[in-house]
Amino acid sequence: MLRIGVIGVGRWGKNHVRVLKQLEYEGKVKLEAICDVKEDLVLAIKNEFKVPIAKTDYREMLKHVDAVIISTSISELFKVAEGVLIEGKHALIEKPVATSVYDAMKLLEIVHSNKLVAAPGMIMRFDPTVNKLREILLNEAITYIIFKRLSKRPEHMLSYPVLLDLAVHDIDLCRYITSNEIAEVIDSKKIKLPYDEIVLAVLRTTNNIYCILHVDGFSPYKIREIDVITPKLFVRADTSKGKILYYDTSNAKVQAQENVIQVEYYEPLKKELEWFIEVVKTRPATYAPSLYDAVENLKVVEAIQSKIS
Repeated sequence: MLRIGVIGVGRWGKNHVRVLKQLEYEGKVKLEAICDVKEDLVLAIKNEFKVPIAKTDYREMLKHVDAVIISTSISELFKVAEGVLIEGKHALIEKPVATSVYDAMKLLEIVHSNKLVAAPGMIMRFDPTVNKLREILLNEAITYIIFKRLSKRPEHMLSYPVLLDLAVHDIDLCRYITSNEIAEVIDSKKIKLPYDEIVLAVLRTTNNIYCILHVDGFSPYKIREIDVITPKLFVRADTSKGKILYYDTSNAKVQAQENVIQVEYYEPLKKELEWFIEVVKTRPATYAPSLYDAVENLKVVEAIQSKIS
């Protein structure tokens, strides 16, 4: 049985613990250890989920596990991931993995040298609405896509740029949905507000599909929408509601009508962790998302930052 641990058990890390405990009950993994620098927090999570081992130093935890989930603050991700990978442990590293392409490349080099499995926590790739949208678009010629990710960020996240915290999801989705790389950042703009910021960016893929990003940490109402425009389709996927709306004008003899698909729900985090566990167990030659994807996403983040006006 694969022994797994979680480093960082705050708000999101606790969700990893919860889901891994479900997978343990299903006989798919053994949640052996957790770690957090806050001793009271790690002990509370240990008792709540009945985890055998709790540590405040991740290095003391590593000898008890085969693989780890790294869910620390963004500023600590690279340092912890580097230490974990040097010790030869497989890892799922929460997005954005690092704060620079340079650091992400260093992690990728360690992974190759130590023949490890390491993946970024790009949870949207495991979202049922995203994958239904991808299925709908499989044989469509996409003209452009608009990604809207709006919501008020908690205060403890305000020290991190929205590009690293939020927009990295949509950069990755642009690559995932189109099966293209980003060829160019055409333009970008950052609007600083008293509470947080808005970022707007226009990207062009290698097949000349345009991806328009609208991200903020300010909106009082949470929006998670993807609008796709093709010569014959308009499709809107709302990932927060599991709903897809589309208009199809491909049949000139029939008036286009609004069609709605309510997507069958499954928890993306559980799907992601099941996938990671399977990859660690089977060690395929290639898998995605990988740290290569994290590097490509960060290249786009840095290109957007360089263009911001």
